[in-house]
Amino acid sequence: MNLQELVLNYKEEVVKSIQESVRIKSVQEEPLEGMPFGEGPAKALEHMLNLGKELGFEVQNFDNYAGHIDFGTGSDEDMIGILGHVDVVPEGKGWDHPPYEAKIVDGRMYGRGVLDDKGPTIAALYALKAIKDSGLKLNRKVRVIVGANEETGWGCMNHYFGKLNMPQPAMAFTPDSSFPVTYAEKGILHLMLSQEHSEELNFSIKGGVAFNSVPDSALAEFPLSMKESIFANLDTYNEGKEFKISAVEKDGKIEVVSLGKASHGARPSNGYNAISALFSFLTNVKIDDSKLKNLVNFFNEYIKMEYSGEGLGINFEDEPSGVLTLTIGKIECENKNVMFGFDIRYPVTFTKEQVIEEVEKRAKNMDLNVTIRSEKNPLYVPKDSFLVTTLMDIYKNITGDMDAEPVSIGGGTYARAVTNGVAFGALLKDQEDNMHQKNEYLELDKLDTWLKIYVQAIYDLAK
Repeated sequence: MNLQELVLNYKEEVVKSIQESVRIKSVQEEPLEGMPFGEGPAKALEHMLNLGKELGFEVQNFDNYAGHIDFGTGSDEDMIGILGHVDVVPEGKGWDHPPYEAKIVDGRMYGRGVLDDKGPTIAALYALKAIKDSGLKLNRKVRVIVGANEETGWGCMNHYFGKLNMPQPAMAFTPDSSFPVTYAEKGILHLMLSQEHSEELNFSIKGGVAFNSVPDSALAEFPLSMKESIFANLDTYNEGKEFKISAVEKDGKIEVVSLGKASHGARPSNGYNAISALFSFLTNVKIDDSKLKNLVNFFNEYIKMEYSGEGLGINFEDEPSGVLTLTIGKIECENKNVMFGFDIRYPVTFTKEQVIEEVEKRAKNMDLNVTIRSEKNPLYVPKDSFLVTTLMDIYKNITGDMDAEPVSIGGGTYARAVTNGVAFGALLKDQEDNMHQKNEYLELDKLDTWLKIYVQAIYDLAK
């Protein structure tokens, strides 16, 4: 029986099920009773589990944090896991088609979550349905594990694998990245450098919205005593630069605005950091205030405009995953408090302790406290492992992309939630990556390849 031909019979149902799921707005909200991430994620989780039940599988909901969908009778210790999530990031503005309508235009379905991660999860679920209907025997149980809080904290997986101590699959993949196989994901460390003064600051600086995003703007207010020096340096600093610094006198202060370009913290070189640019500008400004001068000196000695972490002594690099990246994503200097927020993606053969040790050495010079805001350990599954080689072979045979190699990334997927897991698709090489962006869309003809790959992957891992 040709599974790859059989699974295509379900394509119309796949499209309909994705539309149903996308029409549930599942952005995290304030928790409600029995709904830890709000009503939307709970409804989207219920939809996915009900779909699994309708397709003939055993399902279980774990307190609306997560759920799983089971097929087969093998032992838990030997099972294959597929991890997906039903929550989505906020839709943002500027869509050409309503983000929760799942409208199909010229062969494309538009909607928040069609790529990340409702569409791929549903494709994998129907691939499992095709195997079930084929009557082919599997020697391993297959479990689709569905979370409702991947985008905003992983409380779902912490509850499922942590509090409930659910069994780890022997092997797993998550269809929440891109093809071919992601075998390594850098460690993620969000560090806060902070300082509290006994007196009010004579200035304020605010910039960025999240630790893991390159900020596209920063706003500062300085005393009038800095006016002459600020205005004297503007033209020289801005010359030849795409992103500018501007300043105006306002309400008895000098207001300075730094503009940049946003990008994901995992790819800081794709953006232009407005906070870094502001401090670069301040290097040549005459500053009398000792607190501000110390901050500028610290920043321009240890941070600069770089994203390698070299100034902080953490420009680590290894063969599996490449170089460390550093993003200053947020700054708040106001009242009596100073806070820098950093996103650090460190190579898989290093530890968070090595990173923190070097950062603390430099922070000590400025009496800055270092606090871990959040962390995720690295992921590394060797390229020659059964899991990676099997999935790579499937990808190559179905796509014809025979030169493909497994990849490492700075981003983070559910593969980190398990002891032996990788990210596997669903984004193909010729698909635009507009996850988390306006007009997220899925080209429906790509579903053919998704379904073929996932049905073969599940069968080959579980047979």
